[in-house]
Amino acid sequence: MQADQRTVQGDLTEALSKLTGQSLTLHASSRTDAGVHALAMPVSFRIDSNLPLKAFVMGTNRFLNKDVQVMSAVEMPLDFHARFTAREKTYEYRIQLGPVAMPLERRFAWHVVGPLDLEAMTDAATRMVGLHDFSAFRSAQCDALSPVRTLKRVDVQAKGADLVTIEVESGGFLRNMVRIIAGTLVAVGQRKRPPAWIDELLESGDRTKGGQTAPPQGLFLKSVRYP
Repeated sequence: MQADQRTVQGDLTEALSKLTGQSLTLHASSRTDAGVHALAMPVSFRIDSNLPLKAFVMGTNRFLNKDVQVMSAVEMPLDFHARFTAREKTYEYRIQLGPVAMPLERRFAWHVVGPLDLEAMTDAATRMVGLHDFSAFRSAQCDALSPVRTLKRVDVQAKGADLVTIEVESGGFLRNMVRIIAGTLVAVGQRKRPPAWIDELLESGDRTKGGQTAPPQGLFLKSVRYP
């Protein structure tokens, strides 16, 4: 939760407390920066209640603003934890191309004038796949004990004439990692850097040599996979 700011976790905790009349500790599957979106954000909590599962959907939504809604509720084993039981997460980053920033996309995509060289971006993306030290791809505020992560895939795709998506799948991410990946791949797509630049960044471990941190509004937590 972020002090003095409205958060998804704070909204959910308050709504569930109103529904159940109990104080709850909510565990989210992922920590997201302000401005980032989620298509699927599993959360977990423990409660002693006789309410039916559908009440945790419809009842909780009564106390939520329409930009946050509960989609489903499932009873899980006591040892389940939304964050620590997760095995893989998929993030999608959206880039809107064109000379004009589309008003309806401004909250959900990064506007880049373009064009972008998708072949070069794909070449660069494949160089990130696998086990690497991603020190050059994490925020200076990242508190992870190890910068080593394994990326299962990094896919760059055109979705029509004016939208490019970058989809990244891994068992774990560093702070701002996907946004830095997006900013770095866009620099390659703009032909400011060659695809082999990725190899240099991974070898150097130097964040100051990497691409920009892409703005938060283009990032979506797309799915979380459990055993």
